[in-house]
Amino acid sequence: MDERQMLSQDEYMTRQTNIYNVEARENIWRRYIKEIPEDGYFLLPSCVLAVGYPGSEATIPRLFDLLDLDWNWNLKPESMCTCCSGIAYHGDVDTIESTLLTTARLWSVAQEAGYETIAVACVTSFGVHSECFDLYREETGLKQKIDKLLMEACGRKFELPRYIVHVSDVIYKHRLRLRDEFMTYQLIEKETGRPLRGVDHVGCHYNKLFPLERSLGGGEYCEVLSGMIKAWGGKEIDYPERRHCCGMGFRQCMLTPNRGFTAASVNKKMVSMDPFEPDFIVTNCPGCQVYLDKEQWAIKELKGKEYFIPVLTYMELAGLLMGWDPYDIVGIQFHTVPVEPLLDKIGIPYDESRSWLGKDGQTLPCLDELREATLAAGRTMRGIPLP
Repeated sequence: MDERQMLSQDEYMTRQTNIYNVEARENIWRRYIKEIPEDGYFLLPSCVLAVGYPGSEATIPRLFDLLDLDWNWNLKPESMCTCCSGIAYHGDVDTIESTLLTTARLWSVAQEAGYETIAVACVTSFGVHSECFDLYREETGLKQKIDKLLMEACGRKFELPRYIVHVSDVIYKHRLRLRDEFMTYQLIEKETGRPLRGVDHVGCHYNKLFPLERSLGGGEYCEVLSGMIKAWGGKEIDYPERRHCCGMGFRQCMLTPNRGFTAASVNKKMVSMDPFEPDFIVTNCPGCQVYLDKEQWAIKELKGKEYFIPVLTYMELAGLLMGWDPYDIVGIQFHTVPVEPLLDKIGIPYDESRSWLGKDGQTLPCLDELREATLAAGRTMRGIPLP
């Protein structure tokens, strides 16, 4: 009789997921604690997130207002936020000077509004703003050069922001308050009381570029998402490819011949995490969210393997646990992998007839074949017989 047969399911999974020395891990993590300001955030939205998962980014203002935080964005039509230029920069389309100029303008808009903290919703933007900040600190005369270019381009001045944070930092900071004051549900299986098993996927540009200064927990033991999982009643899963990139990479998603690498990377992660039987994956990077969610369908089409592990952003996860409408507010209908099986486990009610809900109550356009296949996948995951 092997170990798995001798132990209960929960005992076996606990042994399998506690693969690190917990005390040593905590001591290492204390080296990577950064300061997160209490208030005063100038929010810079993502180019990708609102396109693929519109409900996700729309929950950020709801969460900030719920916590009664001082924040703002897009204060004047003539001072609108723009892309950070990260995709073009990392794709070798833009120069670093163009990116420095773009971020300088965004900092100028924030400072004009009276804010010293830049809060970005995108992990790529987080890396871009952090890199630009460090370049100004390290390269003598660079600030004066960009000052001159910015004035010539749009008549603006700028200073370095006091803080650069990712929105997941802010939600992490308030994770316990959200749980204690606002959440109706926890990451616990309703029927058994079992803590749900969660995989955290942290965007590479959050924890790998500047692990000492910018990441909560450094590169390996990053706590920003796993801390939410644990605080909200779930159990984090460690698995061999936990820190493997999702494979998005700007030369992968921009160049058609390279796109197979993305699917291969997602498949590698799925193969690695599958034995640990995760109930969900949580992300803080728009690109990772897109590819971990949508490439699971590609893997099914290419290899016939159905993983179908629900992938959510931390904002969506928080919204669901607070009892916000899964479709009208959180927007789970924009996911490729059905999220409804996770709602069933937690005990969150929903109306499946709204699973293709679009703007103003309109039905999202979709081929009937794809619509039926998606609904069938969701029913299969929940053990519901197909008609």
